[in-house]
Amino acid sequence: MVSSNSGVEGASGYSFQRCCVVFLLFDNYEDFNLEDYFICIEHHEDFLFAFLDKNGDLKKIDTYQAKKSRNDWTIDNDLCEIIGKITLVGRDIINDSCSKSEDYNHTLSFLTNRSIVLKSKKQKDIKQKVTKVQVSNKSAKYAELHEDIKSNIESRINKSVLSDDQLVNVNFQYIDLAQSNTGWQRTLKGLSIEHFGQDVSDHEAVISTLMTMLQDVEQVYNDNNVVLLSDPAKRITRKKINQIFNMFIESKKSFDFWRHYSEELSSQLDLKLPIRRKAKELLENCFDYFKDIQQVEYRKIYQFVKTRTDVDEYHINEASCIVDLYSRYVEKFNPRLERYMVAFAVIAAYVETRGMHV
Repeated sequence: MVSSNSGVEGASGYSFQRCCVVFLLFDNYEDFNLEDYFICIEHHEDFLFAFLDKNGDLKKIDTYQAKKSRNDWTIDNDLCEIIGKITLVGRDIINDSCSKSEDYNHTLSFLTNRSIVLKSKKQKDIKQKVTKVQVSNKSAKYAELHEDIKSNIESRINKSVLSDDQLVNVNFQYIDLAQSNTGWQRTLKGLSIEHFGQDVSDHEAVISTLMTMLQDVEQVYNDNNVVLLSDPAKRITRKKINQIFNMFIESKKSFDFWRHYSEELSSQLDLKLPIRRKAKELLENCFDYFKDIQQVEYRKIYQFVKTRTDVDEYHINEASCIVDLYSRYVEKFNPRLERYMVAFAVIAAYVETRGMHV
């Protein structure tokens, strides 16, 4: 077991790592979502993706040591120290008590936004062997490197920071991220647009929400100062990620719905102009509140709208159905919320639970 909470103290310096997580999440989302998986950040390694079998046992872990650089990487003391320490991560994961399947395996990746140039030692009259990891060749396995390149690397690694049986699991990987925060944001927004298209209205908010979620879990202290993959507080699950994505999709649908029916709903629900001008924000807040266990009233409205599908049978259009649901809820529960927030909560819940499209 590893004793560590270093990720908490150093959290402010790891925005590149969080960008890498989001990049890989979008870039591999369809494949990831076929699996039951979770993400950890600053837990054993900068971050990792862990995949579970049908019994909930670990079947695969992909760990990442992510470092930005202004210069290309070559076989020097810095890179060799990183490789050595990555092998120790593999050893620690094997020793982690979290239950693993019989066919469990893991990869240990060094991830960077600059080229990695791996060469054998210079020898007279012998051509150097070279492997480059770059934009045109984005990954290389240590096990597949030429033996002369491996020899050059291993001769430079301090044996005190090397678990040599783990070298076979080491990978080198290039990630197409720029040098600046602005560049990262532009790239990630582009990936969100590519993934969601017009299903989401605010792609910057998607990225910001993911970043906040990663930072929050990054700053959770390891239980008893020990790194354990079984610690639920250090996991970001597939379910949580999909909830975030679905929230933005439903928020977009609800606002489209609102724009279509706003005149009729505003008139019947007595929603004044200042409130109507904040409709997008208010609807987005509702989707946040539906997931927040402390927001009892909003969750109660959601359940009420979800279960009262019988009310739909009395109406020939969506707006009148929403007004009826609103009236029934207010009459039955006399909520403490502002009436306009009850109205928007009913609208948001109706759109989500009825699968509405406009």
